[in-house]
Amino acid sequence: MSSTGNLLGEGTQYSTGDECRRYNLLAGKLVADLIKSSFGPRGFEKIFIDLLGEVTLSKNGSTILRKIDVEHPAAKVMIDASNSVDNEVGDGTISVVILAGSLLEKAVKLLDLDIPPTTIEIGYKKAAEYALEIVRSIAKPSSYKNKDVMVKLAETCLRTKAISVFCEKKPISELVTDAFCTIADFVNRTVETDDIKIEEKPGNTSDIELVRGVVIDKTIDHSGMPRLIEKARILLINEELDNETTKMDAQITINSPEEMQAYILQENDDVMRKVQKIIDSGANVVISQRGISRSAQNYLSRAGIISLRRVKENDLHWLEKASGASTVSDLSNISKMHIGFAGKVYEKFVGDDKMVFVDECKNPKSVTILLRANSKRLLDEYHRTVLDAIAVLKDFFINPSIVAGGGSTEMIIANEIRKRSLLIEGREQIVIQTFAEALEEIPLTLAKNAGMNVLDTIIQLRNKNYEHNNGSVHSWYGIDAIDRKVKEMYSQEVIEPLVVKEQVIKTASEVASILIRVDEVVMRKPVMYTHTHGDDKTHSHARGDTPHDHFDKLGKRQRPTHHYY
Repeated sequence: MSSTGNLLGEGTQYSTGDECRRYNLLAGKLVADLIKSSFGPRGFEKIFIDLLGEVTLSKNGSTILRKIDVEHPAAKVMIDASNSVDNEVGDGTISVVILAGSLLEKAVKLLDLDIPPTTIEIGYKKAAEYALEIVRSIAKPSSYKNKDVMVKLAETCLRTKAISVFCEKKPISELVTDAFCTIADFVNRTVETDDIKIEEKPGNTSDIELVRGVVIDKTIDHSGMPRLIEKARILLINEELDNETTKMDAQITINSPEEMQAYILQENDDVMRKVQKIIDSGANVVISQRGISRSAQNYLSRAGIISLRRVKENDLHWLEKASGASTVSDLSNISKMHIGFAGKVYEKFVGDDKMVFVDECKNPKSVTILLRANSKRLLDEYHRTVLDAIAVLKDFFINPSIVAGGGSTEMIIANEIRKRSLLIEGREQIVIQTFAEALEEIPLTLAKNAGMNVLDTIIQLRNKNYEHNNGSVHSWYGIDAIDRKVKEMYSQEVIEPLVVKEQVIKTASEVASILIRVDEVVMRKPVMYTHTHGDDKTHSHARGDTPHDHFDKLGKRQRPTHHYY
């Protein structure tokens, strides 16, 4: 041990053998223990405060794990597993950590029974193959056009999150499903979920709505312009309606007031010619990515045209898909093909701010979900929740097979794996039975978070599965966390996509196998430097002896790159 330490240099931690393996398994289990209390409809929220004091409130597993900065490599493997499931299928991030953590915890007990790590790895791999085979055989096929099933999938997903399932206008699950079905191409069976724009404003959750078009966080340019235009003809432009400036420094020599007046008139004439092209096109709504001068706004206002300037490029992209318009970069070549249409374009107050709604588009391929909540932290959580629901609908759209939720699927798989394990000889039989016990951790965690008695619950679940799942027809008995009872979950319409279950089983078994195979860990800790900043704050961290900015470096480290987080 000492010779190895001398070889690797001072400040290097080195562990090997059974002790190293046990520490790895323990680290993975601790990550699971950290977030398992957030699992299910009765799960609890977590609060994370980063180095800048920014607060994140969430019960989304991947969100919390992304924020946490861990040193142990085994813990990082667990966090990477959660992230990979989130990126692949968008849901099941806590399930995979719970299952992987349970497999690691039970692997320690198997090691205590003198079962070799290789046997444990082989047994887990075989059990995972059984589990995938079983879940595919019991999954119920459906149609990717079945909107009722989509609504129930979204409802099941949303029920485990922070957002309310119902609002006064329409159930959120129906609203998200309507948005998805609007932008999906059912003929070619393709969907681009980024075409659903999610806009946020403080307010009441009951005011969440779906807009069949685009909501723009802008106000109409001129007070003299109409605040509502019905049967809107929309022109999107990417050209300045203002005095042009050269890209390089230029100098104009003017020798008299007359020349100055002529120069100003010429600039105004150029802008007026562009505005006249817009008026001649028949458009009554102009949305520009660039600037619109005050004089151009006056001209447009007199013609009864609404204008919006400095609109984001993404908004123009969504407007093209929603209205059918094409962005014009040269106003001298406007044609009817460039004009888009909407039922109405109007401005209204949303909370304390005005927003412009391009609404009631005829066949929009881009829509907007306007989220409302009483704080920015809740809005962020609602945003993440809606993204999860959309991802679940996409999973079903691609592979329209479903299974029941509430831990019922895991109970059926565990029951079947136990039967198959009896046909296996040797110590692998114990390992495969242990895999079945690990699967039961999913419904047991749901029961525990719901305040149910864990021992009574597992007895009920096993009895129900033994009574009703001995043939080819399966009953889906799991945990109804809302009513705190063991129920038949499929008849309760608590359903999930098959691909999410598959991904959870694959990833959890792979993580467990990886960590069981590791028998040596070498950790080189960075040298810490104590230093004082201009604000008289003294602290220590790696590379503290070099010039650095805490906001740029440590701030970004707390906010890893992701599609929203």
